[in-house]
Amino acid sequence: MSQEIETPTRGYLLCCIERTGSNLLADALIQTGAAGRPYEYFSPVLQDTPWMRGILGDSTMLTGLPKILRAAATANGVFGTKLHWVHLRHLAIALSDERGELPAVAPGAMLKVLEHLPKLMPTERFLQSLRERAVNRPKFPAVYRLFKQWLPDLRVIWLTRNNMLARAISHARALHSNIWQRPAAAAAAGNPPLAAPPPEFDLAQIHQLHVLGLFQEESWQSFFDELAITPHHVVYEDLVANYEHTVRDVLKFLGLDDAVKSIEPSTLLRQTDALSEEWEQRYRKLSAEAGLE
Repeated sequence: MSQEIETPTRGYLLCCIERTGSNLLADALIQTGAAGRPYEYFSPVLQDTPWMRGILGDSTMLTGLPKILRAAATANGVFGTKLHWVHLRHLAIALSDERGELPAVAPGAMLKVLEHLPKLMPTERFLQSLRERAVNRPKFPAVYRLFKQWLPDLRVIWLTRNNMLARAISHARALHSNIWQRPAAAAAAGNPPLAAPPPEFDLAQIHQLHVLGLFQEESWQSFFDELAITPHHVVYEDLVANYEHTVRDVLKFLGLDDAVKSIEPSTLLRQTDALSEEWEQRYRKLSAEAGLE
């Protein structure tokens, strides 16, 4: 009988937003077998799935935190979790709830906030509108301090993407198809994921997702500044171009480089294609004509 992993005291938060390569980096770290299991344990959408209930039982996200810490740790006692900005936001809400529960959220709920705003608002005005709606964040630093309480040796990785327009296009297409990653093994076996018919180009949706991404990255930076955190910064484009080197740098930051002898090739495929590139060129032209930038 294998011995149960004790509650870890060291680990990391992989901080990110959608479509910045978090599946790619998390998969690489999981494959090492020594860098935790950074899945999306704190997604409000997944809190009541059989997978999370198998970890939590009857506990809430907060009362069951020790269970998550153990589930997300590898045998060497290293914890890892992926933490999207929206996950941080909902954990802060849970800390404000006397029951410590995350509010029930349906997929895409964050995007409903955008429905109440003009669809083609210029970028800076749009950003300012989002900032005004997010002025009250007293519990956000408390989320980090909660992790730090359990994990004295807590490190932070921040994964970003230089081309934020390409990120927004990827986000729009994933929302349409509900395909968020492409396993290389399935493609090699001739079993690509079932694809929905290509969506129509939607200038307003791409623009809103683009600005929302800019706002969430700005919010992460403010969060780190408030807590005087200097995260290890990983850029998606570097991860794609220099996969092994970038993953090795992350392992060095985590103090795990000596524990991992080799980096296996990624099990995931890139999803960018000619349609995404065509949409990017089209957006840049139309947004300039509409005065959105």
